[in-house]
Amino acid sequence: MVRISSINVFSFDIRLKEPFRISFQTFTHVENILVVIKTDSELIGYGEAAPFKPITGDSREEAIKFSSYAVGRLLGMDPTNIEEIHKTLEEIEKLTGLRSQTVKAAIDMACYDILGKMKNMPVYKILGAKKPNIIPNTITIGIKSIHETEKTAREYLEKFRENGLKRIKLKLSGNPRDDYERVMVVAKLFDGELTLDANQAYVDPDTAVRVFRKLYDELGDRIVLIEEPCPKGDLDKMKYVKEHVDIPIFADESAATYEDAVKIAKQNAADGINIKLQKAGGIFWGLKIAEIAHEYGLKLMVGCMLESGISISAGVHFATAVRDVINTDLDSDLTLPLDIVDENTRPLFKNGARIPKDAPGLGIKLKPWVLDLIESNLVVQRII
Repeated sequence: MVRISSINVFSFDIRLKEPFRISFQTFTHVENILVVIKTDSELIGYGEAAPFKPITGDSREEAIKFSSYAVGRLLGMDPTNIEEIHKTLEEIEKLTGLRSQTVKAAIDMACYDILGKMKNMPVYKILGAKKPNIIPNTITIGIKSIHETEKTAREYLEKFRENGLKRIKLKLSGNPRDDYERVMVVAKLFDGELTLDANQAYVDPDTAVRVFRKLYDELGDRIVLIEEPCPKGDLDKMKYVKEHVDIPIFADESAATYEDAVKIAKQNAADGINIKLQKAGGIFWGLKIAEIAHEYGLKLMVGCMLESGISISAGVHFATAVRDVINTDLDSDLTLPLDIVDENTRPLFKNGARIPKDAPGLGIKLKPWVLDLIESNLVVQRII
């Protein structure tokens, strides 16, 4: 039996090439947390937390505070007994009153990484898939002017031409005219499929229905799905939109946790759920959400926050091993100006899909300079 001998936690920031805007927030940096778990058998697992309180429920400060309790409790435990790891994390929540889905996700990823390395198997095989499912992956365009949206679409068509780009995702603002025009300008440039993400922008569900019907009349089934049209948690509004448009409606912010997913499924409030490991609490809980979705006939997509190649790799292994996934939005590492992961070990973007590495665990390796900082005797808590 392997035992956890140490857990190290580091903050890291990466400046984005340009601000990334969604309906209620503009991001300029990745502001994440690296978790490194070492065992007494010299196996090392890597995980990543990407906290953003409005979606994941925790800030980075809260995530770091939660991790300080987790480190002490998890030392000496078997990292490959992932159910027990999560039970311990739940006990910490009850004892401290703190909750960090993203740190739970980071620890979970690191444990799956170790389990795969111990068994000499990629995580997707650990999850039961003989080979990875091939699922179209979107590249996302944030909220921009019509001109800038067109410019970015042209850049993506050129940049990802050799990757066989099949789908583009557009963030919506809640302004009906702007949203319609931005979608249409991309649809004219790009003959592939589209997904749309309102990020809660349409407070009035009737307005959402009018815009989505108009887009469907123009583009039909080229629009694969629309995420979270109305305010988070207002399942009646989301259900209303779902029942009045022909485009599948997926819950995202409203489906943060397993408990949320159960509620959405039982109320028949959406056609599908966007599982993000960061808000779910990791692969362990992602699998449980996938089970309840299957039970109620809901489709799945697997998305991401602003994540590096570590967390994206975990998402790709998960997405390509789980049934009912019709779309992935695992693209943030592809547009970062800098990644802490060696690019040769990240999941491929091939034929329009993300493909996990057929290597033990998550299959990723950190860049040498990152490893040097981690292994140094300096007290370094921020590595970029």
